[in-house]
Amino acid sequence: MQRDYDIYTISKGGSLAQLLTEANVPSSDAFVAMQSMRDTFDARRLKSGQEVRVFWERPADKMSDIKRFSGFDFLPTPAQKIIVRRSGNQAFETKSFQRLLTERHFFIDSLVESSVYDAARNGGMAPSLVIKLIRIFSYNVDFQRDIRQGDQFEVLYSRRFDSNNNIAEEGDIIYAALTNKGERISMWGLKNEDGSYAYYDQNGKSAQKLLLTTPADGARLSSRYGSRKHPILGFTRMHRGLDFAAPRGTPIYAAGDGKITMIGKNGNFGNYIRIKHKNGFETAYAHMRGFAKGLRRGSTVTQGQTIGYIGTSGLSTGPHLHYEVLLRGKQVNPRTLALPPAKTLNEQGLEKLRQAREEINQRVRLLSAGQLARNSAP
Repeated sequence: MQRDYDIYTISKGGSLAQLLTEANVPSSDAFVAMQSMRDTFDARRLKSGQEVRVFWERPADKMSDIKRFSGFDFLPTPAQKIIVRRSGNQAFETKSFQRLLTERHFFIDSLVESSVYDAARNGGMAPSLVIKLIRIFSYNVDFQRDIRQGDQFEVLYSRRFDSNNNIAEEGDIIYAALTNKGERISMWGLKNEDGSYAYYDQNGKSAQKLLLTTPADGARLSSRYGSRKHPILGFTRMHRGLDFAAPRGTPIYAAGDGKITMIGKNGNFGNYIRIKHKNGFETAYAHMRGFAKGLRRGSTVTQGQTIGYIGTSGLSTGPHLHYEVLLRGKQVNPRTLALPPAKTLNEQGLEKLRQAREEINQRVRLLSAGQLARNSAP
């Protein structure tokens, strides 16, 4: 007998059982094969987009069209492989294997021509890591308005490879530096207990600030803080917030960790949320299309959590978010506010950071020297 396979992908809202049906696996075989997985892996954990290899046995005689379903396998995570194989006439067995992945490091030193995103992608970074890079600096830099041609950035990041030297998964950003308007911002990564990275400057202040600078992705600043002529009422009055224009339905994020103190209709503000944060800060969000499910007064939210969607409720000329920051009850200009870091390392943390910086700097020097040697080779 010889074995071959076809590759299928779980569709949106689909399941492994549905995939096996689409692959024309006999229902009795599919049922027994999936039953063999019960103690090893829960098939309900598979998400849309998951690839599954479905195997068939064929007689050695290649002229025959006869084939028999012999099992399937898939990678639920880059480091794990689930294999289901026929073990008898009407029996299947499931095995789980840990894949050995090798981590390698890469370094980019590049100038910005059109955008940080394009420059990083041209340097070889995956889209997911480029987005992470932008998020690291998004508390200090407005990427839509502050980035200039000629700005420079450096990134040390990792990738993990399987035994066949194929990329199994993108790794992490370990160090990043951005020079914007002549000012250099450097951030070093420290691992959290769960294996994720948090980023700090050389003084141990986290890259993450108490509040986000822009609580909606891709939004355009359409009105600044200060005196202005009201677009509907027609007279000049103080505008005590920022307006961000974006298409209807664009998600709005909580600018920081906190508790909702007001949610609902609020006069000319339309659909409105107000959140209380640490250190006397509050944020307010107005003219929303609607609220995220499950939110109510007293709900606890985390920074970056979707709380609602951009709309044009209340006194509004078009879809936008009116965003306010209040400090001890008074509105302040979010664009000029010096926000505190979300976290500052203690002495023990600073020592870990110092050691991490030494290791990172050494790795950057080695990778930079290797790149220079390759670029200068005839």
